[in-house]
Amino acid sequence: MNTKSLFFLLLIFTTPVMAYLDPGSGSILIYFIIGIFASLIYFVKNLIINLTDIFHSFFVHDTFKKTRKKTLVFYSEGSQYWTTFKPLLDSLSNLNISYTYLTSDKNDPGLNYKKLDSENIFIGNGRVAITSLNFLKAEILVMTTPQLDVMNLKRSKTVDYFIHIVHAPIDVFKYNPYAFDFFDCIMCSGQHQIDHLRLIEKVRKMPSKKLLKTGLIYFDELLVRKEIRVKNSKTTILVAPTWGVNSLLRKVGFKAIELLLLEGYKVIVRPHPQSLISEIELIEKVENKCANFNSLIIDKMSNGHKSMQQSDILVSDASGIIFDFAFIYEKPVIAFNDTFDENRLLELFEINEKQKNKTEIWEVKNKHKIAIELSSKDIHKLPNLVIKALSSPVASNLQKFREESIFNFGYAGETAAKQLKNLIGKV
Repeated sequence: MNTKSLFFLLLIFTTPVMAYLDPGSGSILIYFIIGIFASLIYFVKNLIINLTDIFHSFFVHDTFKKTRKKTLVFYSEGSQYWTTFKPLLDSLSNLNISYTYLTSDKNDPGLNYKKLDSENIFIGNGRVAITSLNFLKAEILVMTTPQLDVMNLKRSKTVDYFIHIVHAPIDVFKYNPYAFDFFDCIMCSGQHQIDHLRLIEKVRKMPSKKLLKTGLIYFDELLVRKEIRVKNSKTTILVAPTWGVNSLLRKVGFKAIELLLLEGYKVIVRPHPQSLISEIELIEKVENKCANFNSLIIDKMSNGHKSMQQSDILVSDASGIIFDFAFIYEKPVIAFNDTFDENRLLELFEINEKQKNKTEIWEVKNKHKIAIELSSKDIHKLPNLVIKALSSPVASNLQKFREESIFNFGYAGETAAKQLKNLIGKV
């Protein structure tokens, strides 16, 4: 009989005794009880997950139950990432490399994108998608989803090599903790991401992963769409904040939008896609106020390409869209500089606690190079800053800064395809 069984029986069959329990023994007993409950909770939790996976396995696509191992597989959570995958898949087709494209979005354009003998498969979403990926047998799996082996998506033993494509020019410290730790390879957009990923590895004493100088693949697609010219009958301003506590909408509410509307501008409000999921009440308040203005449009599309194309100027905060707007369209940007709270970045906080030097967030350090900055307490100055921005030439050093910040500008898809070609059969 093991110790836990004996202890359980002693709890059931007890007789009253006059006894003294010293503090040391009491502590051991308490920790023992806590350990039993923790083990029980862990057991039940894993049992539920395993039973759920067994249930969902009945809905797994037949292609995952085949024994054949796939060479190159892509997974997309939704259609908003199609512009990141399309230029890469185009380039792979030009190299005569076939692939399998998996998506959790029935409306993903990738499902109708047929090249060579490639497969395009809708695998469901949520737990069904995760179970499907656990059945996957592949040499290389490429995804835009971070936090592998941290959140729901775990490293499968039947996949040899996991690659993450960074799909924003932002600092890696703006992601949730351990977002990239368990990937084998990261396709980075710029040197600042490589530097900070290496810093994380050094501080945590992790083995070095493969970091590729890829670039931003969706920039390839934006540059193509940029060629379609749009003429506005009146000046159009795009207000596109980030989401969460650092959002312009949380800091100043509807005020910035109202000031622009009262000046007679046409305004496009584009909430961050995550706000539409996580901040429904906030978005509803903004929408209710927007209903009183005819010259206002709310953009809820999966990507902001059309809105950026139609706008003459961007008003934002710490969102990565400011770099998209400046680098691609070379149009003026106004960015609020006091909505961002670095203390809420848990990954950055941990790294700074463990090293002597304080690390600066790349966007915060470089935002002034592409934007006119404004404090939320001076929000009344926004209309005048719009006039100033529209009448001023775009920063003369913009192209130089873009070249320093983004790898392979305009041909990242082609670069990524060649990088994958070099990895196939060698991982």
